[in-house]
Amino acid sequence: MSEFGERNPGTEKPLLYRTREDQERDCATYPFEEIPARVFLDTNVVNALVKFSSTIFEQQSLPDGLHQTAARDVQALMHVFRIGSRAHWNLVASHKTLEEIDRTPVKPLRYILTDYAIQIVETGTPAARHANELARRITGSTFFNVLPDHADRELLAHAIGLNCDVFCTSDRSTIVRYRDRLPKLPLRIMTPIEWWHHIRPWAALWC
Repeated sequence: MSEFGERNPGTEKPLLYRTREDQERDCATYPFEEIPARVFLDTNVVNALVKFSSTIFEQQSLPDGLHQTAARDVQALMHVFRIGSRAHWNLVASHKTLEEIDRTPVKPLRYILTDYAIQIVETGTPAARHANELARRITGSTFFNVLPDHADRELLAHAIGLNCDVFCTSDRSTIVRYRDRLPKLPLRIMTPIEWWHHIRPWAALWC
């Protein structure tokens, strides 16, 4: 089975599956109605979209020396956004994302990150105000205590308050590893690879 990078012979379209049986299995595992529609991007995902934009948006080769897990995340985002150019996923961030980006020490990178993030940040709406209040209440309670990082708690609360159905993060050490210990949430926490797994069985609909 081909997951990343291979092409159908004689075409630029990605080779999604080698056999119909493989695709049917994934269709059963990842039903169409569970494809993420409104996705909150963790700050590390926004960083990846900017730092590896030539790979994600132009399908160029990955830079040498990238850690295998990070490389697979970037390749997954490449596929997600290749399909998303036709499927139009609803991407979301919050003012907390901008606060985190503002701490980026390299000024040129900080400016580019800000320019990208500001396009998907929701502010000034009733939903944004609700998200801010929810984040204030949740981060001041024990609801997310299992998450060791305060900023992660706040971002996740914003994602819930903004009615997202997925919180996409590459942070496996302080978010993903604890997700099964969190209270039942109205959204799913996914890595970029998992996001692509939900889209992949149905990607031909938009190719």
